[in-house]
Amino acid sequence: MDRVEDFSRWSSLAAREEPPFTPMVVRRTRINRMPYLMHIAFDNGRRLSRNVHYLEYKGVRFKLIQNNPRKWSDVLLTIIQENHDSDAQQVAFAAAGEFLSALSWHNSSPITLRHIGGHGIRAGFRLRQAQCRSFDFPDLPFQGQITGYGISQIADIRNDSQRVALTLYREALSSNKELFSFLFYWQIIEIQNRDAVGWINKMQARRPQRLYLDARDIQRLPLGRRRLGEYLQDDCRHAIAHIRRRPGLAPLRFDDEDEGRRLAISTRIVQELARHYIRTALGVGGTLHLVRPGSGGFPRYVDETYLHQHRTRPVR
Repeated sequence: MDRVEDFSRWSSLAAREEPPFTPMVVRRTRINRMPYLMHIAFDNGRRLSRNVHYLEYKGVRFKLIQNNPRKWSDVLLTIIQENHDSDAQQVAFAAAGEFLSALSWHNSSPITLRHIGGHGIRAGFRLRQAQCRSFDFPDLPFQGQITGYGISQIADIRNDSQRVALTLYREALSSNKELFSFLFYWQIIEIQNRDAVGWINKMQARRPQRLYLDARDIQRLPLGRRRLGEYLQDDCRHAIAHIRRRPGLAPLRFDDEDEGRRLAISTRIVQELARHYIRTALGVGGTLHLVRPGSGGFPRYVDETYLHQHRTRPVR
């Protein structure tokens, strides 16, 4: 009988106690809600005159740290309020990509980027305290020390078509394969345009201002009786995209010097056409300026209208 009473008393006490795994669940939840210092690595073919910059773009604040390009990629650091908030990380990464596209266009710079992780930080941690803790090897081939550039001015991206175009242009510049670069430049001309061939032929005939096509380059191409648009589509765009060609159309000849020279000239021409299309058809021409508000605060990008209507201080 005593054993029954002891067992009943022990069962009632055990029922009132918390499960032994509850503290572990609480601790794990707190870890998931820690702030997170996100590292976005990027490689820039134009070195900046300063190694540290602060900027706000599209509502996201970044600290830009320029590392030794022979050893490590540069980084954009930003604070995510909760460690596993993937939506906030995507917003930050998209803002970083658009900022680097605008910078690439303004400086004519090849730039690549990728998310390389990060680490948890304590509550109240400030971006000015942040240091690069995650490192990655450069993706961009070393192009020498082309220095003296800045981030005080970048392109003003106003709509999705402009954003896609400058992203493609950034990727084309940073590719070390002319085949890929050509496809990216061609895709730019297809944005909001169902007749890329017709547009190219029109530009060749009109030769508008600020379109710099070297006549000697065009003369070196095997056009035959075709116009420039048909040649670029048939012998370049389709030849790169399709290994099996229609009867009468030759595939690309790999490891052939003459073929490589022809593709290099063609890529140079379509790059200039893509630049002209971005400026004229898509309307990219404005500039954003990095400023501090007149009363002080975190540096952010503003357009020229805001610049003329408010008191600001430029950031160099």
